[in-house]
Amino acid sequence: MDWRCICLNEWVDNRPSFMIGNRGRGKTKLLIKQATETYGVIVCPSRQMADYIFHMARDLGYSINRPITYDELFLYSKGGRNTEYYFDEYGMQLESIIRRAIKDFERNHVKTIIIDKESISRLNDILGGLKVSNLDGKKLRLKIELCEED
Repeated sequence: MDWRCICLNEWVDNRPSFMIGNRGRGKTKLLIKQATETYGVIVCPSRQMADYIFHMARDLGYSINRPITYDELFLYSKGGRNTEYYFDEYGMQLESIIRRAIKDFERNHVKTIIIDKESISRLNDILGGLKVSNLDGKKLRLKIELCEED
């Protein structure tokens, strides 16, 4: 997958950056600062979280656009062409997608699912191409790992 685009005869890396950190370490505050600097929009899993972040920004002295939910971005709009988006708590969205898929399997009485090792390798290639770091800027790598049970 090529995450680059050519602009003014130069290659520009347009991959999103993934920030990973423990709870209460300042990830959301970082998004608020970035959204303030670029007049971007923070995207949240729920309306409650969007309202919470909006009030948090105000309490911290930052003026941001009203945050929106994932559904508002993906289902109801095509997004502004020049708008920068900052996703908060995207892990919750990924977890929800996986849980829904598993529930669909269970509801439809699926008994066996086969995944070939090449698929895992391709998924890891995609994950390896992402820009992932912790809040200190240290580069991290996401990877699917298969482990045998004891």
